[in-house]
Amino acid sequence: MPIDLTELKNIAKTIVEIPEYYKLEMEASIPQGNERERSYIWGDPNNEENEIDITLDLATGQLTRLAISREETGEAEEEPGTMLDEATRVAAHKFVAKYAPDPAQYTSVCSKKRGNIIEYTFRQEVGGLPLPDTGCKLMLDSKLNVIRYLLNGRRSGNAKQPQWPATIVDSDKVKQDIVSHMKMQLTIVTLYPSLYEMNGTDDEYRLVYEPVLQRQFVDAVTGRDLFGPEHYVMPQSYPIHPIQPARKPAVDETMPWEQQLGINLERYVLKKCNDDGQTIKSWYHLIEQEEEEIPEPDPLSSDAYMKRKWGDNPLTSEGTSILVELEKSTERLIGFQRLGRGEEVAPILNRKQCWEKAQCFLRTVFPEYAQYLQVERDKEESDGQKNEFFFLPVYIDGISVQLGRITITVSKSTGEICMYNAVSFEMIQEMEKHKFSSIIEPEAALKTYITQMKVQLKWHLSSSSDSDSNSGSEEEVPVFRLLYEPTVGVCNDEGKKRTLKYIDAISGEMIWGK
Repeated sequence: MPIDLTELKNIAKTIVEIPEYYKLEMEASIPQGNERERSYIWGDPNNEENEIDITLDLATGQLTRLAISREETGEAEEEPGTMLDEATRVAAHKFVAKYAPDPAQYTSVCSKKRGNIIEYTFRQEVGGLPLPDTGCKLMLDSKLNVIRYLLNGRRSGNAKQPQWPATIVDSDKVKQDIVSHMKMQLTIVTLYPSLYEMNGTDDEYRLVYEPVLQRQFVDAVTGRDLFGPEHYVMPQSYPIHPIQPARKPAVDETMPWEQQLGINLERYVLKKCNDDGQTIKSWYHLIEQEEEEIPEPDPLSSDAYMKRKWGDNPLTSEGTSILVELEKSTERLIGFQRLGRGEEVAPILNRKQCWEKAQCFLRTVFPEYAQYLQVERDKEESDGQKNEFFFLPVYIDGISVQLGRITITVSKSTGEICMYNAVSFEMIQEMEKHKFSSIIEPEAALKTYITQMKVQLKWHLSSSSDSDSNSGSEEEVPVFRLLYEPTVGVCNDEGKKRTLKYIDAISGEMIWGK
């Protein structure tokens, strides 16, 4: 039986000291429709960045989340590093002992320092290895205040404590099997100094080899992969054969975007426009809805809080809206979405007909689409879907662009484009200028990569349907399984962990992620 809401609120007030002048901004049960927790947010009326967010379990009153955001009001007292580390360790253990369930079971404790913040992860463990989704995480600032806390266990709640297997497969044999199914593929990537170990301070486009592993989660008992090759690779794609040669745009380029996209300005009004320097986002709202009175939500509800915090969100607004996003440097469309529920109409178009509609749209907004895009192989049509989805990876001179993919959604009832999510055309143009061509052979890149690869044992939390011991029960019960995973992570000279990401296809250099 759930705890009385008044009692829950009183419990929340005891977790941390809440300044008297803070105002209660939100008090709601979450998530909507499947309420499991009660969330409270207090805010500083004089500074919207200062907040205290406390979330409790509805049934037990257990603290599940704490987040404190505030500006530093003064410098912390300077202490020797070892003394500060010991003080934060004591404070972390004290907090966990007071608020976490069964803290004595958290025998695995790891810490990580980030500037003036120290993060602690408490886990249960079996065989000296931590169990995923158990325990909790918390962060402390230099003044020994707990500013973040998150209780795990939502996925592993019904999982039985695993036993260490009587026998496991030899690690060298597992590594040999993984390597025998590996290959290296060329891709164009953007390297950011904040994410990769680089000499310069500017972003770089590089031609690299990245590993394609068809074995990544190997059962330590059976030696079999938990999934299969198709789980680890993107679907195969093919060059696009345009319906007609794209010698010129299907419409006049001087025509306003609203007209090109079929936005009837007699029915839609420009509600909001945002220019962030790189893109312009416009939100059009159906005029008929402007006169409708929408009741104001409870001022302490999550909806009201989100609206006060970030304003109207077109993605969650009721009614019918259209979002348009343009890239300023190229004046190209990189985002389009129709929002809101229309009338229920029976589907009349098949996947092939929807693809023809998608290509007509591409001829308008991306005339060179056949030059830079491929189309992923058709999936099976689903009678239960209202729309058809098309995924178009970006290729430059036959080489894939990492994370470069365009998505188009077409209504099976009307043939209208419901959503178009593209990539920067300026980026495509800049990448093409490099005229990338590999020098290093893929076999050499693979050999270099393998020198840094090891396999490690880890506990993995999976559903019962993934388990060999699944008895056919319809209920999905989480199961802990001991797996081998390949890893290319090492510590640098400063003791910070880094991970091998790519092999440069021109110089053969190893590219490490921070």
